[in-house]
Amino acid sequence: MAAAARLAALPRRRLPLLRGPRGARPGSALHTRISSTTPRVTNSYVQGTLDVPLLTKTVGQCLDETVQRFPDRDALVFSRDGVRKTFAQLKEEVDQAAAGLLALGLKKGDRLGMWGPNKYEWALMQFATAQAGIILVSVNPAYQARELEFVIRKVGCKALVFPTQFKTQKYYDILKQACPELEKSSPGGIKSKRLPDLSIVIMVDSKLPGTFHMSEVMQAGDSSHIKQLRALQQTLSCNEPINIQFTSGTTGSPKGATLSHRNIVNNANLIGLRLGISEQVAYGTTENSPVTFMGFPNDSFARRTETVGCIFPHTEAKIEDSATGESVPLNTPGELQIRGYCVMLGYWDDPAKTSEVVSDDRWYKTGDLASLDEHGYCKIIGRCKDMIIRGGENIYPAEIEQFLHTHPKVEEVQVVGVKDSRMGEEICACIRVRVGQKCTEEDIKAFCKGKISHFKIPRYVVFVNQYPLTVSGKIQKYKLREQMEKHLEL
Repeated sequence: MAAAARLAALPRRRLPLLRGPRGARPGSALHTRISSTTPRVTNSYVQGTLDVPLLTKTVGQCLDETVQRFPDRDALVFSRDGVRKTFAQLKEEVDQAAAGLLALGLKKGDRLGMWGPNKYEWALMQFATAQAGIILVSVNPAYQARELEFVIRKVGCKALVFPTQFKTQKYYDILKQACPELEKSSPGGIKSKRLPDLSIVIMVDSKLPGTFHMSEVMQAGDSSHIKQLRALQQTLSCNEPINIQFTSGTTGSPKGATLSHRNIVNNANLIGLRLGISEQVAYGTTENSPVTFMGFPNDSFARRTETVGCIFPHTEAKIEDSATGESVPLNTPGELQIRGYCVMLGYWDDPAKTSEVVSDDRWYKTGDLASLDEHGYCKIIGRCKDMIIRGGENIYPAEIEQFLHTHPKVEEVQVVGVKDSRMGEEICACIRVRVGQKCTEEDIKAFCKGKISHFKIPRYVVFVNQYPLTVSGKIQKYKLREQMEKHLEL
């Protein structure tokens, strides 16, 4: 939702949020200036074109410009909820919401958590907080009490916005587990022992004890708050933080990637320019605003399915041997690193974690294994930490997983390295078998023999029913590795 909402505010094109954005004018898309056949890369470093200037606008300025150009065009359509807003209507409600937040006592730089599914109020809060200089914290809608408490405490959320329920998630009840004072508090007057910064809770669809209803927020701002909002907007800089997005935390506690207006506006703008605009392969990370590589609409089928496209403008990428720090040859795997306008300001309140992934000269280490071909197209191979070193051989789990997925009885497979006293690591394939099928370890090894190199054939094959997941559904390979070592008694 957040990425789509950013696109809607960009000038020069009509981009309705939820019905699929329209394409840029013929001749304006970057792919018309780039040949996909002329060799131009000689080593594992690429830099995007600089012919499209970066924007120095805030999200609010982008919205204002779009409203001036297309006041009566659809900006947002949430068909399931029966919500349809023109840009003029959206702007009016954004200003009302922003003034209301100021009336409740929120100030520039305060953090507001948005917790819930893809709803109109999500987009409304994204733009309203941007207008008021408040930092929106994207809270995963699947978070339970412990995870919610962690992120609110980490960034010091002063306000939290959510619906009553989504699927099995009863948000008010979950919050009460971390904030038992909620039920007996007055709206805006919460004093929580475990969540000391939280004072304001806003519900989008009902009013429960200790909370404001969204309609109350919309009505709270008067002319003085609108005047305050206009004065505040004059102080905003595109380099200031606007959004904190927590990483999924596959290797530990989630980290709050802090993004600026400049990060978000320019990434959305460049996505819109490159897209055709409906045919979406792209690669990126939360820490990079997020997209850094993307395909072109006229790419071949092979490039669309086997690569993540070419580097974005105003962005650099290089691939290095993570052990030596040296650049690797073309078509050779190494760690992908990114530099440019898109790199986050840092992890919120965590300079140590930031310095682990962002170098002094602002290269961001993605932790992804990738390779570049002679045309600058990038292939993602896997995660650096997932790479298995068996007896001196570098083995990429993704390659083995891709092969094993061709077995007719395999539904899903994850490959991890497990410790071995002689080889350093051995390969373990964790397989979910298709419903109604039976498969043995011998079947899998026989299927591999003669088709992949002998050192890539799994030493261990374990049949599983499920994998350890993050709340966002990513497989936690480090936990899977621990489980397999315990299961195999290594």
